[in-house]
Amino acid sequence: MKRLACILLTLCLIWCSMALAEGDDPVIVRVGDFSFTKNQLQSAIDTDIEFTELLSQETLTDEERQTQRDDTIERFVGVGLIQCKLQEAGQNDFTPDEEENLKAAARNLYEQLWQGIWQRAQDSGEDFTEEQVTEYLEESGYSAEAIYEEYKATERRYRAIDLYCPAITLTEDMIREYYEEQFLNPDRERYENDIDLYEREILAQQNESFYTPAGYRAIQQILLEYPDEVNKGLAQEKVQFSQAAQAVASALQPLADAASTAQGWDDISEACANYAKAAKALETVQKAVIEKREALTLPLIQARVDEIRTAFDTGIDFTSLIKKYSADTNAQNMEKGGYPVHPDSRNWPAEFLDAATALEKPGDISEPVLTDMGVHILYYASDIPEGEHELTGEEQETLNASALYYYQNQELEALMADWREEYEIETHPELLDD
Repeated sequence: MKRLACILLTLCLIWCSMALAEGDDPVIVRVGDFSFTKNQLQSAIDTDIEFTELLSQETLTDEERQTQRDDTIERFVGVGLIQCKLQEAGQNDFTPDEEENLKAAARNLYEQLWQGIWQRAQDSGEDFTEEQVTEYLEESGYSAEAIYEEYKATERRYRAIDLYCPAITLTEDMIREYYEEQFLNPDRERYENDIDLYEREILAQQNESFYTPAGYRAIQQILLEYPDEVNKGLAQEKVQFSQAAQAVASALQPLADAASTAQGWDDISEACANYAKAAKALETVQKAVIEKREALTLPLIQARVDEIRTAFDTGIDFTSLIKKYSADTNAQNMEKGGYPVHPDSRNWPAEFLDAATALEKPGDISEPVLTDMGVHILYYASDIPEGEHELTGEEQETLNASALYYYQNQELEALMADWREEYEIETHPELLDD
C-alpha cells in the first residue's frame, strides 16, 4: 500500500524537517552547545504548516498555526537534546563514509520528489518548466541539502533510540492499537459518511484507504464504441447542443453580475428568466440527442449484444469477453475486479449509475446502457466488503516497523523530558515571523 510504504519517511520528515541556515541569522533555540537559527526554524515551520494543510485539505487558523510554531520549536529543542546526549556518548558525529551514504540517499530522494512533481505537472496539462519544479521544491524546504540535514537528524534519532530505548518488544495488541489510532480510525471517521470525499481523495487519486465505506460493489463493463453511422446521424443535433450549451453559458454571466449587485428579486428576475429559458432549451436538445442516439444505435449493435449475451449465458468468463469485445481495457476493469460503484457516487453518468445499482446480485449482467462514452454492458462482479483494509504480508511488515519506531519514539520522548533538566535551554519565538 502506497500510504503505508511512506509511513517511515513521513515520520522522519515530521520529526526532523529542517533547512540549512544561510548566513548569520539570530538563534531561536539553544540547547547546551547546540543552537538553531531563525532560518532553520522558519523553514521547518513553513514546511510543517504546508504538510499539515496538505493532509487535512484545510487552511489552518491563526491559533492552529501558532500551535504548529510552538510544536516545531519544541521539536528543535528535542533535536538539540539528542545531539547533547550523543555528543556525551561520542556518537554525534559522522564518518566520511556515513556522510557520503546519507548524501547519496538525500540526492536519491530529492530526485524521486522532483520526478514525481514533474510528472504530475505534465499530467495536469499546465505549462511548467523544470526550473519552476526545482524552485517549488526549494521553497518547500526540500533541497538536496535540506534533505541531507533531515537524514542526519533522523540518523541521530535512531542512534539515541539504539542507545537509550532498544528493549521494546511489540505485542499484537500494541500493533493493533497503533494501527487503529493512527490509520484505521482516522479513515473511518473521515470517509464513513462522506462518499464524495472518499471518491475525491481515494478513488480519483488512486490512493488506498484503511477503511472502505459500506455500499460499494465492483462493476465490470464491456464498452462498445458508437458506429460511425450514429455519429454522422447526430451531426445536426450535436451542433444544436453546442449552440444551446453556449447560450446557457452566455446567460449565466449576466445572472452572476445581477446577483452581485441585486437589492431584491426585481433586480435579478429578468436574468433568472433568461437563464431558465436557456437551460430549458438545452434540456430539450439534450433529450432529443439521447432519443435519436438510442434509435440509431440499438439496431446497429443488437447483433453484437446478442453475441455477447449468448457467450455469457454459455458460461464464458466476463473478463474474457472484455478482452474480446470491450474498448475499455483498463486494468481496473480487467485485472482488478471492476470499478467501485456506490449509489451515492458522482463519478459516473446517471444512466451508468442507475443501471449498475439496479443489478440485483453478483453475477447479473445489464441490458445495453447508452452514455456519451459509448454503449455499456455492465457486470455485477462482486460486493466490496466494508470496513478495514486487509493488510498483505508486506504491508503488515511495514506496519510492524512503523509501530516499533512509533513506540520507541514515545519512550525516547519520555526520556527527553528528563534530559531537559540536564542542559541550559533558550528559546526566542518572538524573533520568528508572524
